[in-house]
Amino acid sequence: MNRWTRVAAALGVIGAAALPAVAAQAATPTPTPSKPPFSWSPPDIEGDRQDRQDAAERYMDDVAAQLGEPGVWVDPKVTELSASEVAELNQAAKGAVATLRIAVIPAAAIDTAPQGYYSADLAWEGEEIADQLYDRVGVEGVYAVLVDASSESDGRGFHAVQRADKGPTYHVGDAVDQAVDCCAPDYEDMLTRFIERAQDVNKPFYIDAAPYAGGAAGLIGLWWGVTALGARRTRRADEKKHLEISRPLLNEEIIALSQQVSAIPTTSDPQQSKLSKDVLDTVEKARHRLDEAKGDDDTEAVATLLGSARYGMLCLDALRAGKPIPEPTPPCFFDPRHGPSTTQANWTPEGGAERSVQACAACAARVAANEEPDIRMVTVRDRPRPYWTLGEELASYIDGYWSQGDGRRWWFPDDDARRAGERMRARWRSGRPGARFSRFGSDLGTSVGSWSASSSGDSDGSGWSTGSSRRRSSFSSRRTRSSGGGSSRRSSRRSGGSRGF
Repeated sequence: MNRWTRVAAALGVIGAAALPAVAAQAATPTPTPSKPPFSWSPPDIEGDRQDRQDAAERYMDDVAAQLGEPGVWVDPKVTELSASEVAELNQAAKGAVATLRIAVIPAAAIDTAPQGYYSADLAWEGEEIADQLYDRVGVEGVYAVLVDASSESDGRGFHAVQRADKGPTYHVGDAVDQAVDCCAPDYEDMLTRFIERAQDVNKPFYIDAAPYAGGAAGLIGLWWGVTALGARRTRRADEKKHLEISRPLLNEEIIALSQQVSAIPTTSDPQQSKLSKDVLDTVEKARHRLDEAKGDDDTEAVATLLGSARYGMLCLDALRAGKPIPEPTPPCFFDPRHGPSTTQANWTPEGGAERSVQACAACAARVAANEEPDIRMVTVRDRPRPYWTLGEELASYIDGYWSQGDGRRWWFPDDDARRAGERMRARWRSGRPGARFSRFGSDLGTSVGSWSASSSGDSDGSGWSTGSSRRRSSFSSRRTRSSGGGSSRRSSRRSGGSRGF
């Protein structure tokens, strides 16, 4: 046996020994891994809808940023308008008389419907889409949004609104209807027609009613004159009663003040001499005004002059004593005849609460000593009363003394007297024809508003509604106005419309 034969025999022995092990391994089955149990999570429809709503809000923020100035902006995803058409529309909108801001956007950008829904569910409905743009820009004007889609059920529509508190009203609602009726779905022709019509001023009703206005104006003028005459007569009757009480008081004060001025010694000092003459002239002016007094305005003017004269005498005393001229202050609360006040006093009237009043030095000292101050008493129907308790009859007397002479007034510390005077003046104002006409308009508006609200509350959805929207969404109950990034308050709606097509 040669060497190669011996090697082959050895390999055969080795292979035979290994066969049982290989056979045993092949006979053992390989285990297969077990599958995990099946699990299913329902889709978060509301969460998905909220995410889409938030995305729509952000998208409208971006649209508003493109329309800081009037004009037309078209989302690049909208392919129905060419660049040249957009440029022409933008130029026409910028040149319009009305302030026009128009956006053309895809419905998908504001669609909140989950995937798989058969129709669109836009984040806002009708005119509210245009209002969202207004809320973010925050400038009064006309806002329009053309929503691009393949059909009305997919969200295609044209929505516009005019928001302004003053200025002309434009035919915005009619412009929407004309644009859709004449030209839909041609976007260029629709927007061209809208821009033309939306800058036409809506003619006020009174222009058409002018031929009939003459008779109505005559009746209104007659009513106005009769009402004004009645209001004046009522006020004059009240003022005549007031003058019967205030004239004796002021006449008494003028006489006493004239005597005080006459008792002032003559002096060679030019400043003191001039001040003495000014005080005397002021008292004489008060005398002449009282002689011709016919109402509360005269009474107030006389009291103001007497208050100025007493302040002049206080300045004269300061000059004679070599002291600086004092600042003007309100008169002594207890009796204006005491002259300008010099200090504050905490005083409690009989049956009332403690209050802080401005008083002269003598009255303040009496109050501090728990003594009764020297109060200005007025006898009415044989009964003496503190002057401030006649808040209506002496309202002009109080107003005159507490006037600073330049349109400003000092605060009168008795609440009852102030309220009585305010009620009296409010009563006079309410009798004027303008006030009566305003009340009539307010009452009419309230009645119409209440009737409208009751009609809307009784509607089952099949009746009429405001606006011209012809498309309703089954999810309209969820619509809420976004605060946006613009104005914090919506201006008045002048006109608007909404059409799907």
